Amino acid sequence: MRRQTLVKLGVGAVAIVVLPWLFLKTARDTIAEPYAVDDATLTGWRLVLRDPGQPGIAVLGLQPPPSLVPGLFDQVFKRTMESMVSPGADILPIVLQGEFQSGLRAVLAPDALLQAARDAGLEEARLDPVCMGVKREPFVGRSRQIYFVLFEAPAVAAFRQQLGRVAAERGSPGAFKATPFDLVLPVGGSDVRFGSWFPMTVDRNADCQAPVRR
Repeated sequence: MRRQTLVKLGVGAVAIVVLPWLFLKTARDTIAEPYAVDDATLTGWRLVLRDPGQPGIAVLGLQPPPSLVPGLFDQVFKRTMESMVSPGADILPIVLQGEFQSGLRAVLAPDALLQAARDAGLEEARLDPVCMGVKREPFVGRSRQIYFVLFEAPAVAAFRQQLGRVAAERGSPGAFKATPFDLVLPVGGSDVRFGSWFPMTVDRNADCQAPVRR
């Protein structure tokens, strides 16, 4: 009888340790599975120009087809079951509002900025998704977070370098610092203050949760 009791206690102790571990492992494996996107949603992006006087992340950006972000948002929610809000206006920032307001507007009008992006062929640029990432930070006794897709697009980096040259040629070399910044498309977050995360630098080892595959 005593032996049976000890066996039962041992089995219970193992279950207490193993079951939570299996649950966490399953959750991690699920989160790390590749995110799926339709190849058609990675083409046909449209350049958009936002009013510099209105709140927002970017003055200039690329807007994806309407199904891309909602589809990714649903995938994140099904994996994490976390309460999130969507960005509302889906945009991949190219020139941040702060960058434009702090100097670039002195040498380049908004319409000229848009035309320069079109001339650079950004609407035909290749956009390669790298990963679904997440950043978290402490906020009022809890944490806030943002989920995003990291993209690679050499044409965008070249365009930002071009803006720096234009500013220098027009006598304002400090009007736009063409420092590289990571191209990220917001997918969802814990609050509506998406602009507070930008400019964003992505640590691919720490921030990337899963690959994004066509």
